[in-house]
Amino acid sequence: MSQPDISHNFKSDNFDNRKAKIEFIILHYTETDNLAKSVELLTDNLRKVSSHYLIDTNGEIYNLVCETKRAWHAGISSWDQMEDINSRSIGIEIVNSGEKKFANYPKSQISSLINLLKYLMKKFGIPIFNILGHSDIAPLRKIDPGKFFPWKELAKKNVAVWIEEKLSNKFLNTSQNQELIINLREIGYPNLEELKDEKKIKKVLEAFHRRFLPELIGRVGTSTTLKISYNLLKIKKS
Repeated sequence: MSQPDISHNFKSDNFDNRKAKIEFIILHYTETDNLAKSVELLTDNLRKVSSHYLIDTNGEIYNLVCETKRAWHAGISSWDQMEDINSRSIGIEIVNSGEKKFANYPKSQISSLINLLKYLMKKFGIPIFNILGHSDIAPLRKIDPGKFFPWKELAKKNVAVWIEEKLSNKFLNTSQNQELIINLREIGYPNLEELKDEKKIKKVLEAFHRRFLPELIGRVGTSTTLKISYNLLKIKKS
C-alpha cells in the first residue's frame, strides 16, 4: 500500500516522547464543523490536545504530529489492561461536528480514512482488532467517533472489525449479563474491574452498543449483544 497524499501545512507542538511501541490506531471526531476550527483545537498550546493525523470533510489528510512522537489524543484511557494509550497508538481526528448534531461522514472523508488506515496498519503491523474508537478506550467519558461512524464500511475494506447479527430484543438473565460483562472485559474494554459497579457497567455497555449495535443505545443488552461479544472473542483469539 503506497503512502496516501498527506499535507504538512499544519503542525502541533502538543506532543512528547513515546514510552511504548505503536500497537493501536484510535479514531476520533473533532466535534467542530470545519477544518480551521479543528486545526485551532489540535494546535492550541493551552488546551494541549493533538493527534497525528486530521482528515477534513473533503478527504484531505493532514499530519500534525510525527508518528514517532506521543500525541495527546486519548487522555486517560486503557485497553486490554494496558494504560497510556497515547504512547501505544496513532491518533486520527476526523472533522465532524459530532453525534449530538447528527453529523454524518462524507464518502470522500471515509475513503481517505480507509487509505490512511491501510497504510498505517501495514507500516506498523497493527492488527485489525486494534483499530478502536475513543469511546472504546475511554467509555466513561467519551462517545466519539459516534453512532453515525460507518464501522461496517471500514470492515468491508478490512480496516476494522464488524459483526453482523440480526437484532433480537430478548433480554438477558442474571447469569447471561455476568457472561456479557466478563466477555467485554476479555475483549479489552476498561473500567470493568468491579463486576457489580452498575454505573460503570452501563457506560461500557453503551460504548459497546455505540460501536456494534447503535440501535440499542440507551437500552439494556440483549441476546444479540451477548452473541456479538462471543464472536469478537473468537476473532481476538484466532
